[in-house]
Amino acid sequence: MSIPVLDRLTFGAKSSEVSFVKKNGINNWIESQLAPTNLDPAVEKSLKQSLLRISYGESADYPAINENRPFSSHNKTTEELWPLLEAHKMPYPERVRALEELRASRLIYAAHTQWQVRELMVDFWHNHFNIHAGDLAIAVAMPTFEREVIRKNCLGNFGQMLEGVATSTPMLIYLNNRSSRTGAPNENYARELFELHTLGKGRYLNEIYSKWRQVPGAEKGKPTGYIDQDVYEAARAFTGWILEDGRGTGNGINLPKTGKFHYLDSWHDPYQKRVLAQEFDPYGAPMADGKRVISILAGHPGTAEHLCEKLCRRFVSDTPPAALVSSCTKVWIDNQNHPQQIAKVLSHLFRSPLFVQAVQSGQSKKLKRPLELAMSFVRKLDLPHSPSMQLINEISDCGQRLYYWPTPDGHPDTTDFWLTTQTIRKRWFLPLGIMDNWWGTGFITPEVLSRGIEQPIEEVSMIKDIANRLLGDDAQVTLSQLTKNFKTPNKRLLGSGQDEWNAVRRTIALLAMSPSFQWK
Repeated sequence: MSIPVLDRLTFGAKSSEVSFVKKNGINNWIESQLAPTNLDPAVEKSLKQSLLRISYGESADYPAINENRPFSSHNKTTEELWPLLEAHKMPYPERVRALEELRASRLIYAAHTQWQVRELMVDFWHNHFNIHAGDLAIAVAMPTFEREVIRKNCLGNFGQMLEGVATSTPMLIYLNNRSSRTGAPNENYARELFELHTLGKGRYLNEIYSKWRQVPGAEKGKPTGYIDQDVYEAARAFTGWILEDGRGTGNGINLPKTGKFHYLDSWHDPYQKRVLAQEFDPYGAPMADGKRVISILAGHPGTAEHLCEKLCRRFVSDTPPAALVSSCTKVWIDNQNHPQQIAKVLSHLFRSPLFVQAVQSGQSKKLKRPLELAMSFVRKLDLPHSPSMQLINEISDCGQRLYYWPTPDGHPDTTDFWLTTQTIRKRWFLPLGIMDNWWGTGFITPEVLSRGIEQPIEEVSMIKDIANRLLGDDAQVTLSQLTKNFKTPNKRLLGSGQDEWNAVRRTIALLAMSPSFQWK
């Protein structure tokens, strides 16, 4: 009965993971997942071996290119990639190559990493701190953002990650804080910091209260929510948090052109401020005002509740149990300063009887996101897989636009967004296209499909074996609905022709199109 939990905490449970859990127990697997190392040989091997298509037409400045090329830019730093902003004679696909490799690497990690929980949390935090990478300056900085902010902190301390996001190049550009200066503070980042990143929309109380003292708890220095005054004052606290983008700073001085974070004291508003009923003295130390805002928000009980509700919604159900959100919130607050704060909360969540009961009973299902759907098909059948831009585009057509969701709120996390008449047909095509190699992700040979199946291979027994791997307890019901595929006598497939194997491949794809496989 631990297999449904395993499926909920992976991009599809591989047979090796199922065997580990059966032998060692689900709790041992969870704890190992929450303490990952940097060793990930399957990912490293795939990154070295994979090729990604790049193509563009000829111009006066460069010849036409249409080739498969190894990964070479996804691990470069912002400083290394920043000169691409001024490489005006370079074809655009070359200038955004690092971002395209980064998008493709997400498929590699999902399919191959042994640290599945970490990868799910990378996806969670990318969505929580959503940034649209359509701006070239953002595109060249995204690899560093993912590597140094999201991956580094996804199981760590939220306050530390929040500061990393605030000082990251993509966020400074996306929410316009790089132009924020004394006398002209830009409120975009501060607004989303309160509304999306920490306290949440539910604690915006400006429609009820217009003065900070009116907010419940404010007189005691612990307001339950925030109003516009808090946003305005926080925006002032982040003035001077900008980028080294070559701009002039006065007196004939220009910043370097590195794309890295820079604190410019002459642009900072040094005067007294008040944020969430906390008084800020004037002329504080460099960056002290902004860091204090981050600390206040990271430590607010409302942030704990907002984030824990989102985690429970992602891992449990669209309407998570209030008691589970409450217990996770307590763990979050109790571990406020712990370097592995997020891992502590996840350990409590995943081991909670409420979580286990909800998942194992099948009453609290979550619809797989398109990336999960595609990669769970690959992982459960242990299929060969290389990323391709065609598959990434298909996943985008299903609604999951990796690095290109247009608004700061990120992809919705409820079924009604993902399950529409427009997307369901696209979702059906994902397993079929992978099985038939429509998008160049790898040929599925008879040897791959028959791996681990007792010889001589017979069609019906083989399909039943694969159905059990894909669907678990729902395999028999789904197979009975596909009986039209088994009207012919059972055939031995060893040495059979391609037509017989094509029929097997098509039946496997149909199993993955079934409702049972769409949910986890």
